[in-house]
Amino acid sequence: MCRQFLCMLGIAFTVVGISETPLRVQTASANTSPPGAMSAAEAYQNIQVLKEIPADQLVPAMQFITYSLGVECSYCHVEGALEKDDKKPKQTARKMMQMMAAINRDNFDSKQAVTCNSCHRGAPHPVATPIIAEGGPRPAFESVLGEDTSLTDAPPAEQIIAKYVEAIGGAAALQRISTRQEKGTINISGRNLPIEILSRIGGKQLTVIHLPNGDSITAYDGASGWTSAPNRPVREIPSVEVASAKPEVDLQLPLHIKQLFNEVKTAGTEKIGDRESYVVAGINSGEIAAKFYFDKESGYLLRILRYTKSPLGRNSTQIDYADFRTLNGLKVPFRKTIARPNSRLTVQIEDAEFNVPVDEKKFARPAVAPTPTRPSP
Repeated sequence: MCRQFLCMLGIAFTVVGISETPLRVQTASANTSPPGAMSAAEAYQNIQVLKEIPADQLVPAMQFITYSLGVECSYCHVEGALEKDDKKPKQTARKMMQMMAAINRDNFDSKQAVTCNSCHRGAPHPVATPIIAEGGPRPAFESVLGEDTSLTDAPPAEQIIAKYVEAIGGAAALQRISTRQEKGTINISGRNLPIEILSRIGGKQLTVIHLPNGDSITAYDGASGWTSAPNRPVREIPSVEVASAKPEVDLQLPLHIKQLFNEVKTAGTEKIGDRESYVVAGINSGEIAAKFYFDKESGYLLRILRYTKSPLGRNSTQIDYADFRTLNGLKVPFRKTIARPNSRLTVQIEDAEFNVPVDEKKFARPAVAPTPTRPSP
């Protein structure tokens, strides 16, 4: 059950050995390890393409492959010996990464224009012949800022956010909260498990899922993050995922949306279920880092779609909010659905409370127990 849970969340701490020449998908400054940081080649065995990227960006890169091809780690890797080259798909992956890097270098100024997902679209083998879809064609494309005709009647982002703040209870009520404790269940593959979520201002959050064989924990301390699971070592959450998750773990998000990004702007309108919504884009370094979907009528935040950068492409995480209830004068979603390309999890909160006492140590990464020393013979 623990293994299934980790796969569902996309937290597979695995490695891959890829090709002979270091891969530069974007710019050298974006992909190479900063001074003092360990590179992937230094941290893991048999890294052959992604040698120069920071070690903590290797997992997001592997996640992007699993999402794009609709496979799991074992499709390319030998379980228990990830560094081995026994499987042909792993050899093929090396060639495909080299090809993708060459296409982007020669045609798109090394920008991340072509990715694994450009051709695979969730399948191990790209489809060469166009498919005739049931019910007529359904084109799939990513909207780009400036190309959405629905912007004509959409208010500016500042006005949408202001309505959101007022709709859930106002800035004064938000400023009075410092912590929140939630208890409920999380549905994983049709099975409900107990979950506890403890949040604190400053971007701190601790999530504990009670599995049959122990607890699975995910924690953010405002600057970094870590995870642990039964019979597995504590692992750092990649820095790019920590940065991407900031809107999701911010207890006072309505007050901080504009602070989290270089720019926020209205990106159009979109229907979520039967609700019309305004879409506000958070932009960093000229790229959309996250999208926020606000109900046109109520002003509530219905969805966050955030992107995590990786050396191979961007991983997307979608959080849908529902079941809004009043708690201490604030409207709070008691249900959220977390979706990634390979999974969908639903958290139903049964009990919540603001401003409970919280020990700061709960968010800190546990100390690694020293390895027992064998007595000399």
